[in-house]
Amino acid sequence: MSPLRLQTFGNLALKTGSGEDLAFPQKALLLVCMLRLGDRPVLRRDEASALLWPEADREAQHINLRKMVSRIRKAQLAYNSVILDIDDTSITLGDDGQHLLIDAAGFRRDDTPLETMLALLRERFLGGKLPDGPLRRWADLQIDTHHHCLRERLLSLPGEASARPDTAAMREAAFLLLERNVHDEPVRALLEDNAPSARQAMLSAADGYTLPPTQRVTAGPGSTPSDTRLPVYAQVVPRVQRALTVTASLPRLALLPPALRAGASRTLTGTVAALIDDIAISLCTLRNISIVAPHTAKRIQESNDKIAMLETHAVSYLVDTTLCVEGLMVQIIFVPLDRVIWAQRFDLDIPFSSHRKVIATIIADSIATELQRNQNPLVEYEHHPDAYRAYLSGARQTKDLSLPSIRGARRGFREALQYRRDFAPSFVGLARTYSLEWVLTARGDKGLLHKAEDHARLAIEQDPESAAGYKELGVAKLYLGDLDESLEALARAEALSPHYADAIYSYADSLVHASRPDEGLRKIKRAIELNPLSPDDYFWSAAGASYFVGHYQDAIDYIGRMAHQSSADRLRAAAFAMLGDIATARRYRRKDREANPHFDLDRWLSVLPIRETWQKELYREGLSRAGY
Repeated sequence: MSPLRLQTFGNLALKTGSGEDLAFPQKALLLVCMLRLGDRPVLRRDEASALLWPEADREAQHINLRKMVSRIRKAQLAYNSVILDIDDTSITLGDDGQHLLIDAAGFRRDDTPLETMLALLRERFLGGKLPDGPLRRWADLQIDTHHHCLRERLLSLPGEASARPDTAAMREAAFLLLERNVHDEPVRALLEDNAPSARQAMLSAADGYTLPPTQRVTAGPGSTPSDTRLPVYAQVVPRVQRALTVTASLPRLALLPPALRAGASRTLTGTVAALIDDIAISLCTLRNISIVAPHTAKRIQESNDKIAMLETHAVSYLVDTTLCVEGLMVQIIFVPLDRVIWAQRFDLDIPFSSHRKVIATIIADSIATELQRNQNPLVEYEHHPDAYRAYLSGARQTKDLSLPSIRGARRGFREALQYRRDFAPSFVGLARTYSLEWVLTARGDKGLLHKAEDHARLAIEQDPESAAGYKELGVAKLYLGDLDESLEALARAEALSPHYADAIYSYADSLVHASRPDEGLRKIKRAIELNPLSPDDYFWSAAGASYFVGHYQDAIDYIGRMAHQSSADRLRAAAFAMLGDIATARRYRRKDREANPHFDLDRWLSVLPIRETWQKELYREGLSRAGY
């Protein structure tokens, strides 16, 4: 029989030489790992039981071990193999266990290729699922050993290019090591040696070349109109090496691979992927932030539960990149608040391939600047993690525009205030839930709006430099009919944070209600551009603006982009009616009636805060045609 194989990276599994899984107790395989990879040839039975069931009392530990030993003996008898030799007092490796092939042992061999080590490290050792305790601490020491061996192999590679692994493998190894230790200067030097210098690339790219005068990007926070054009390459000085303020622990940043949106040029995908790699290398020059290795970032992007992945890898900042018709969208999300703190669009209608390094430096520099500006919220998060977790739980639910979700979100925000009574983001979240409930119930309950206003003012009181409180105050004032005060508060929000797409969206909504739908439509389009992965209320607002400028099909199309479209069925019914499609209009009216059986058109229009009569009458006409 060929030697059995123990897989320790990814799922812990015992396999035959042909790769077939063999049934064997998982906890027993953990003991095999410790005996094969550790320095001790034997484990006492009482020691093994305490390792495997640390939370149980001694009697329960012994009972559990006896049951497991029985299962081990049955499995070994079935396979005619002795992997563990167990007597009344001790556990050792049997003959087959001593000859067991184990993937992790490859790190200790001098002849293991770098690519093989990387293939293993793309998976998590023992699945990364061990609870806190002695076994977890032992596994962490093993992981340290794996990365130490990887580092030794990387730094001992021969200087001749023909004898070295490909550059991609070397860079992946360097990223993995810098993710664990940003101060590893020999590894950093090797990474930079295997990537052309950004400064040299800029100087060569700048030789006789300047950007077209129409090249524009969306201004970031603090920008002036003159800042929005990419500068002449010869004048750009990379500043990504500025050190961020030291925090209690290094924040972790995940730079996701570019997502491809409909209509984007597929011919640029390879070059844009290389651009993201260049940005990651530039960010690695920062000593006080840990960059998640690219293969991990790719897994985060592909995961069906990104939030869980971000929590697993302790990511504080997510840099999301999207290749779309308009160019490359880059946005930074502060994960603890699930909030976009910066976004820019980079036009790629230039000789992109030849100037990729320069654009990477510009983007990396912008990211570094925004991380510096966001240091205070990060430090607060580290001091009050429970409040942020409760807040984030509420914030997730507000993405679904339904009453159960909105009220569930409110509970999350209130829980956050139990951990920290002056937590401004929770006051913002509560204000938002009351305003949204007012919209969704359509009953004209001003009590909800006064609660929204009160909580928005509490947020401003706690954090007067944050745009979020002014944004929610503007929304509450809008629905209360104080349009001038609403526009004033929202203008203040935009001034405090020109990149804050949510504030721009609310400003657009207020302009629509102030009977300036054309201005509102322009502004909401800008918000969507800033945040291409827009929440439903952006598209809802864009649909309303489109309706009031007479673009009824555009209104329907915007609603079609919403993840949860039923909340906009009333507006969709009006738009179809104005297009003359009465049958479809009445179908959506019936759906809206099912969700809102108490809706009264005259009452709703009487409380709807719209400045000029023509706009209310246009809405009344569409709804009346739809059968309201």
